[in-house]
Amino acid sequence: MDGVALATGVRPAFPEVPPDTRAEQLADPHVGKDGFLDLFGRPSRESSCECERRFDLSLPQALNLVNGRVISDAVSDGNGRIAKAILGGRSDRDLVEELYFASLSRPPSAEELEKGLKYLQTGGGRAARAQDLLWALLNSKAFLYNY
Repeated sequence: MDGVALATGVRPAFPEVPPDTRAEQLADPHVGKDGFLDLFGRPSRESSCECERRFDLSLPQALNLVNGRVISDAVSDGNGRIAKAILGGRSDRDLVEELYFASLSRPPSAEELEKGLKYLQTGGGRAARAQDLLWALLNSKAFLYNY
């Protein structure tokens, strides 16, 4: 959840905690965002053993990444990274580079940059295409295993 927040520029709102609270700071294992944290292996915090954390991958996780509300809302948020970049007049090149840095902590390769630019310029709404690109990056193995 914190990785998604960093990549999208949108912090999730957790009930009954300060607005700048990260998911990793939640002390109560029952506070969460629609089960997202539990689905992705949040431990119940009944012991200090790391063995409580699950690292297995599952079909519900995959479905949530592809079609889940938490990521969808974060990617399309009007105050998020994409909206700010587009309203700020960022070029397509700058936008693609920013999305790669924000989600994968690295610049796009020459091929990735070329494909990203081509996709943004293929027609349709620029914001919608940028959201698609960010969603694809959030669903990449590089993002899933780095965060």
